[in-house]
Amino acid sequence: MSLRSTDGRVQIDKKPLRIRFYNARDELVLAQNSDTGGALQPGVVLDEPLGSDYVPDVLLHAPFSFLVGGQASPQIRATPWVGNTLTSASLGIQYHGTEVTAVKAAGAGIELTIATNDPSGRTLQAVILPDPVGGFSVKVQAMPAQGVAFMADSFEMQDTESFHGFGGRHNAVNQRGKSLSNFIQAQNVGAGPASPVAGPLSGRGDRFMFPSGEDSAYYISTAFASTGGYGFFLDSTRPSRYNLGAANPKAWQVNVSGAELSYLVLPGDVAQSLQRLSAVQGRHRVPDPADLGPTLSRAVRVLSAQADDAASYEAKVMDDIARIDKDKLPIKGYAFEGWEILSRDVSRAIIGELHNRGIRAYLYIRNYVGLDPANTERPETFTEALSQGYVVKDTTGLPYLFGTPFGGVGAAVDFTNPEAVTWWNGRIREMLVDLGADGFMQDFGEHIALDMQFHDGSTGETMHNQYPTLFHQTTRKVVDDIEAKTGRRIFFWTRAGYSGRQGSSAFESANFPGDETSDWSRASGLASLTTDMLSRSATGSYGFNTDIGGYFDYHTGAPDAELFTRWSFWAALSPVFRVHNSSSNGVRMPWFYGDTTLAHWTKAAKLHAAASPLIMRLWQEAQTTGIPPTRGLWFHFPDDDKARNADQEWMLGPDVLVAPVVTQGATSRAVYLPKGCWLHVDSGQQFQGPGDVNVKAPIDSLPYFFRCGSKPF
Repeated sequence: MSLRSTDGRVQIDKKPLRIRFYNARDELVLAQNSDTGGALQPGVVLDEPLGSDYVPDVLLHAPFSFLVGGQASPQIRATPWVGNTLTSASLGIQYHGTEVTAVKAAGAGIELTIATNDPSGRTLQAVILPDPVGGFSVKVQAMPAQGVAFMADSFEMQDTESFHGFGGRHNAVNQRGKSLSNFIQAQNVGAGPASPVAGPLSGRGDRFMFPSGEDSAYYISTAFASTGGYGFFLDSTRPSRYNLGAANPKAWQVNVSGAELSYLVLPGDVAQSLQRLSAVQGRHRVPDPADLGPTLSRAVRVLSAQADDAASYEAKVMDDIARIDKDKLPIKGYAFEGWEILSRDVSRAIIGELHNRGIRAYLYIRNYVGLDPANTERPETFTEALSQGYVVKDTTGLPYLFGTPFGGVGAAVDFTNPEAVTWWNGRIREMLVDLGADGFMQDFGEHIALDMQFHDGSTGETMHNQYPTLFHQTTRKVVDDIEAKTGRRIFFWTRAGYSGRQGSSAFESANFPGDETSDWSRASGLASLTTDMLSRSATGSYGFNTDIGGYFDYHTGAPDAELFTRWSFWAALSPVFRVHNSSSNGVRMPWFYGDTTLAHWTKAAKLHAAASPLIMRLWQEAQTTGIPPTRGLWFHFPDDDKARNADQEWMLGPDVLVAPVVTQGATSRAVYLPKGCWLHVDSGQQFQGPGDVNVKAPIDSLPYFFRCGSKPF
């Protein structure tokens, strides 16, 4: 029995049950795995506390399997890790679909009744349809649902296929062999000075992140592109997991909490996969050219004896503007996060000073109201939001309070409440219309507990992952209205996000990878950026906006001149070039380290400016093609095993290969060059790939290559 569309066909074997997906050339690209296990198949899925990795998942890789048992996910309620799970466990017995017992039409598709080996007599109902975006959608649910902890499906893994996407993951560009949790987690950081001990003890090595593990992320996508000839999208915001050969080296599985599973299979090559997956999720809006930077951000110093007040903060902002003038720096944007502690007249005057210099002005807002020392919000905002009922409630109907990352108390704005949305719109209009700002950082969004109660009847269990998208969508609606009425172009960048049919990337301008640690680490510092950027960019979230110098420095100390310089050159050929670093130790502006480092930073900023027309063109093309400006080498060279796993290099368009220095003290860089002729721009040397080369990389340089015969910028 088969179902056809212009993209290929689905073949369904009734007994034993097995489903296969073929492309338009009738080539098999994906097939359910047929391992049906034993008579009594246990199931264990465990996210271990503190990010360790010693207990492997026990999973049944069978068609439409499900676990009858229980789940537990206790969460942290305070500190920078509000909303993160302490651990997550699923335990029980696994069963699976065995044969199709009935078939009937369902619109353009088919509906299947499927028997299972569950001795209780449980059945499955599955609907398979051609999807409007392309490919085929599959939806299956267990009947009855009671007792089902998760639904899953499992597929054969091709010998050489690799898996790319999944959102802002730090651990790898190719997730083959990995297990990934799809649950937004805040502020996971490397161990800093404790890494030599924490890495080996956790079993994660240099990728260890505290407290939730190497796969944890602020910004998650459930979509991926396979070099095996298909794209895949899990259509759910409930907690879910991918096991991509970690439990079974010949098969991969997706499972989702609850008794229902819905996914989309998109047969096609990697370009087709990225186009369709980003069409499903949404693509970052094209910015004003000035939004690419160079941009300086003046954060508010907090949790320090030198914490800012209104007077000290205003003085720092005015000093920054004076320094920009003195050194004639090529600044396109300036963000001052502490605008709320200043008077409205002062904030308006600062924006006027920036505009007089042709500099875009950016402010700051967050998804929760709080009484804390962050100095990014007025205390009366907290009182107003709680007294008017604009925040998420607990089970008793009272405001659900949590400990904020800055040591105070906070409550999340309830964007399902129409009155709260109206109030929020007023706050956005104040920044953009009353004060005249050109954009803002839209921060946080991760702190949703599973037992929170929302105005529309939702709970935190279904809203934890969905909340950031609702947050960004609410903001986008008022931004769109302002843009339509004024002709202006507004730029706002976010931290938390999730996928969906029109997920977070459909509403943002860009996003930053969370508060990176001010170190060189592979876990969460400079060496983590490339994997994060390339993983999220694959599925529509390509407006990557790193914090030059890092931010989270409580355990690492502030960045030194070498780290700041290498970070600046890393950002030079990325989409957005923005300085934003060090909260507890104070912001490090480019001139902080002296004239030599300032000259290095200015050189990096000018390189970014030279490449900006190319970045803008690629960003504009991505609106149609879905192919991001920055791409993993795997995209252009999917048959090259080394290219599929390259996680410290990227392509900027088809003709520029970028290989930044991410190792402390290095003066050269080993670079893998894929097939073709490559020109090392600084030296003028030409190299023939595939192969490894070593190039000099003094502190004031970025190793990058043009495809021979091209001149992209």
